[in-house]
Amino acid sequence: MTPTPFVPGIDAAFLGVTDPQPHLDFYCGQLGFSVSERGLIPAAEAAALWGDGVGDTAVTVLSAAGSPHGRVVLLTVPSGGSTEHPHTADHGFVGIDLYVRDIQASHRELTAAGYEWATPPATWEVPLGEKLVTVTEGFCCAPEGTDVVFVEPASPRGTAAWEADPARAYTELTSVVCHVPDVDAEVGFWGPDGWGLSLWYDVSFSSPGLEEMAELPAGTTMRLAFLAGPETARIEVTRVENRTTGVDRRGQQRTGVDLGHSGWLVRTADLDAALERATERGGTVISGPLRGPQILSGGGRVAVVETPNGIRVTVREGGR
Repeated sequence: MTPTPFVPGIDAAFLGVTDPQPHLDFYCGQLGFSVSERGLIPAAEAAALWGDGVGDTAVTVLSAAGSPHGRVVLLTVPSGGSTEHPHTADHGFVGIDLYVRDIQASHRELTAAGYEWATPPATWEVPLGEKLVTVTEGFCCAPEGTDVVFVEPASPRGTAAWEADPARAYTELTSVVCHVPDVDAEVGFWGPDGWGLSLWYDVSFSSPGLEEMAELPAGTTMRLAFLAGPETARIEVTRVENRTTGVDRRGQQRTGVDLGHSGWLVRTADLDAALERATERGGTVISGPLRGPQILSGGGRVAVVETPNGIRVTVREGGR
């Protein structure tokens, strides 16, 4: 019998925003997400959770077809900060991924609506055992420094949004991506010996299609580890193996302070045990356990953990 993981997947990606409206135009107006919850976290509660520099924080939760996971959470942060989009090879949070029915149509429609793509969609291959799996995807530059990766899957894995509404063009977030210096440590933290996600694959490969789509130098070797639980979103951990490239953005990706992709939200049935396992696997408890905000935790207990590579995760106990 497979043990129950401490976390079943990524409930949500946190995006820092100065004004929610351009993001509502993009995620709701273009991608079909809906506002499922709105609220305010008072400065004292927000700062206790996420640290200095966090003020009163307006929260807007976006869901696809009502999915309770794979969500987008907009956190209104102080004005200022970088709106530069991270590159695939930059350390820290990189893209948020979702499936699309027709990526070429999405490219045309979103480009016509004024959303820039880093490159047009491209197809590349990743070796899984003795098979080559074909992936077609493209990077779209969403508002205020967030990279959205649209994936047209050859064989889609289950998603809550497409199960609820098979006619939808877009799903909930199917995965979130971080690029880290130490893949083994990150896999150890999230994987079977850590928080219990399954390691679906861990491969190193080169692909001209990936280099074209992700704007990587020719001959780049990319390591990609894919971790999954019973719910979306899953986790992609990446590293450029054979060269030094990119910059370290982790210091400018603070939840509740900085713009763009700046944190993940997960839930667990046993917060104390999850925090103990996190420290055993090289993580650091940054705050908590403490009573959390009503809007994101229902007032239950929460904590913030930093993974061995400095990826910040807000952990809530219980709920959906």
